[in-house]
Amino acid sequence: MTDSSALPTDAAAPSSPLIVVGVRPDGHHSHPALAWAAERARATGADLKLVSVVDPKAHAPESRDAHAIAPLESLAQPLRDEGLTVTVEVADGAHVDRALPDAATDAALLVIGTDHVPGGDRERGHLSRHLVAHAHCSVAVVPDLAPEGRSGVVVGVDGSDVSHRALAFAADEATRLGEPLTIVSTWMPVPTSMDVTMAYDPMPYDLQAPTEAFAQTMAEEARTRYPNLEVRLHVIEGDAATEITDASTSARLTVVGTHGRSGLARLFLGSTSAVVLENVTAVTVAVR
Repeated sequence: MTDSSALPTDAAAPSSPLIVVGVRPDGHHSHPALAWAAERARATGADLKLVSVVDPKAHAPESRDAHAIAPLESLAQPLRDEGLTVTVEVADGAHVDRALPDAATDAALLVIGTDHVPGGDRERGHLSRHLVAHAHCSVAVVPDLAPEGRSGVVVGVDGSDVSHRALAFAADEATRLGEPLTIVSTWMPVPTSMDVTMAYDPMPYDLQAPTEAFAQTMAEEARTRYPNLEVRLHVIEGDAATEITDASTSARLTVVGTHGRSGLARLFLGSTSAVVLENVTAVTVAVR
């Protein structure tokens, strides 16, 4: 009789998840993203791939080594020395928001930096939004902010399928980090009727109670998976992006859901995710 418990000696070991880190050729604003990705790789056993995008029209193939590969290797080697598996890649492309996601096709997570600082005068994170829109996987946007004094994981939910995935990711991370989880759910007044002049009824329908009930079901979803997880609810009338952004001001991590790569979803992302990504106040993961 064949022993069904025996494994073939040539069985392939399961591969580690891959984290791709977008690194600018000049290294500008890349180090916070790399530091965050390396910490996650240490904690989860993931492999790292550092990718720079170089416009082939700006740099001849023979100059890429000095321009991009050598700087990537200088960042990768110290991580290899501590035991992490790190590869490097230079991707050709005139458009970073297309070339970088394509280099992360097989990744579990794409990590990028941003030059947007809350309250600052720098250009907001439009590139981050476009990268997320074209990505094949979830994307972490890491601002250049001091991590000290931050606590908690914030997740925005709206009942869509992707928000359930965002909640699952956020609950996993909150548990891994030993942080409380805050679920943000918002509502806007709905007019009870409109007359023939299209004027809104002055008495809007209050959705606080049903939104609180919905948020409680999401909280129970997280507690069922992690019974010891501390789950807090933030249910309020208002704009979802504003409330998520405000709740994230001192958070360690923020999680939002975003839609797929096809059609209007790819072009517009969803207004809430887009606004949050353009005004990051914490490390923010856009879950696909």
